[in-house]
Order: sequence, then structure tokens, then C-alpha cells
Amino acid sequence: MPKKEPKIKSTSDNFIQWEAPEFVHYQKDVSWYWLSLIIAVILLALAVWQGSFLFLVFIIISWLVIVYSTGRSPAIWNFKIDEGGVAINLPKTKEAQKFFSYREIDGFDIHSVNDAYKQLVLKTKSRFSPYVKINFPASEEEKINNFLQRYLSKGEYGESLADSFSKLIRF
Repeated sequence: MPKKEPKIKSTSDNFIQWEAPEFVHYQKDVSWYWLSLIIAVILLALAVWQGSFLFLVFIIISWLVIVYSTGRSPAIWNFKIDEGGVAINLPKTKEAQKFFSYREIDGFDIHSVNDAYKQLVLKTKSRFSPYVKINFPASEEEKINNFLQRYLSKGEYGESLADSFSKLIRF
């Protein structure tokens, strides 16, 4: 599948609009699947040794979900930053599926993902989902950074343990 070059769809002094994948997809080779199967078999042996039927079922279902998820291509989302806040929606929808006004956001940070993409991290005031992570073309970092600094303070939000582990195993 040919890679689509990331780009900003439109920009002005009042807004920035772009589309990007929901997540960065890494191609997995056969060794990745074999390694995941070996780890699953070791955990299955541990479940049998412990006599935990529920853990055994959990490992089987988890491995199947992981294998299914690795083959899935990411959905392409539309993003728009304007004077009101940040809007996120699927390309075929007219209204924003999720909108964050600047009153709902405490700050932002930008993390590096790979050569093509950076990740905008919004720290929201929500207790249950405090961080929103949005991919954007790496070439547009300065535009997005300057635009958001008009409305939000830039902070340093480190990667979570789950994010670091996902990068490590290229999930």
C-alpha cells in the first residue's frame, strides 16, 4: 500500500486544518507474530501451572485481539484548530465528533513520533481521560505550536508507560 504523504489541508490566521491517521501503523514481520505467540504460550503455561482458568481465557482472547489489531489500518481523521478550540472528526462527517474548547484544556505539548508525524498532546481537565493525543505532519510543528500558544500554555507532559511500551514493541 503506498504511503500517503501527510499535509495540512488548509490554513489561515484564524484556523489550521489537517488530516492524519488515528495512530501510526508499523508493519510487522513474521518474527513479530512468532514472538507474540511464544510469549502467549509462556503465559498460557503459567496459567495452567497456577490452575487459573480465567487467566487462561484472558490470555487467549488478548492474543487474538492483539493479532487482529496489528493488521488493522488506521482511520484517517480530520482535525481543526481555530479560535474556539480543537475539533476532531471522521472525514465523511459534517459536524465535529469531539470538540475541546480552550476552557476544557489546561495546556499542550508536542512529542516526536517519527519522521513524518509529530503528536499534539492536549491536557484536558477531564479526570477519566486527561490526555488527548493527535497526530499531525511534522513539517507543520511551528505553525501549530505558534497558533496554540495564543490560547494555551505549553507544558511538558511525559509519555506514559503504556506509550513507551507501545513504541518499544512497535504496536
